Amino acid sequence: MKKLLSITTVAILLTVLSCKKETNKSMTVIKDCTGTYLRTEGKDFKVCNLEKLSSISEGSQVTATFKKIENCPCLEDKFVCQMYHENEGWIKIVDLK
Repeated sequence: MKKLLSITTVAILLTVLSCKKETNKSMTVIKDCTGTYLRTEGKDFKVCNLEKLSSISEGSQVTATFKKIENCPCLEDKFVCQMYHENEGWIKIVDLK
């Protein structure tokens, strides 16, 4: 019985930890005509909630807590320029330092 309880506890703990989709990292702010991004480890993530970075200049270092999101309806159809900016998908900033 104790072994079953231990296995169940570990399984629940792993499930809860794997569901956490927020990430806290040191990142660089990138802004160009295609949008606003946060860069870490050579990868750019396109920011959906731009207001969080509106007062922060391009090239600044920030610590951001964010979660990956599937899409950003308020910005997806905004045409800015005809340049391609490779990115890892949309993120929503939860906290910024």
